[in-house]
Amino acid sequence: MRQVWPYRLAVPGLRLLTGGALAAEKVAMNGPDGVTVTLDAARLSALPATEAVTSYRSSKGIETGIYKGVLLWDLLQAEGFVDQDHKSALRHTLLATAGDGHQVAYSIGEIAPDFGNRPIMLAYEMNGEPIADGLRMVVPGDLRGARHIKDIVTLDYR
Repeated sequence: MRQVWPYRLAVPGLRLLTGGALAAEKVAMNGPDGVTVTLDAARLSALPATEAVTSYRSSKGIETGIYKGVLLWDLLQAEGFVDQDHKSALRHTLLATAGDGHQVAYSIGEIAPDFGNRPIMLAYEMNGEPIADGLRMVVPGDLRGARHIKDIVTLDYR
């Protein structure tokens, strides 16, 4: 298990079943040159897990939780979307789209270890339980929850 960060990140799209197993739901991650990767339980569980303790302000007040998931940088690197050219990270973004149409763009430079090194994650568990409304993007340090989107249906690497 990796370091526990004092932050939160949320990305829905996959759903966990009782006991921590991920359901067969899938998220499409679209990459360069028309490459599409289907993110499913097997693919995510093969990557190193990270936990983050975070709080942010939402329309419901302050929300706090312990999230478990995969660092966005680790996911992009595992799928071959980022390479060793540290400058290329500065030219790209990842657009996350939720089931309700809400979209958020994340700079690859902000998550790249050589630059922003922010531990943004695709979370599949909260407080030791599967996240009922699917995968979430958890954005460390954000005081408002607008980028902590849930029910992710697509991730577009641009």
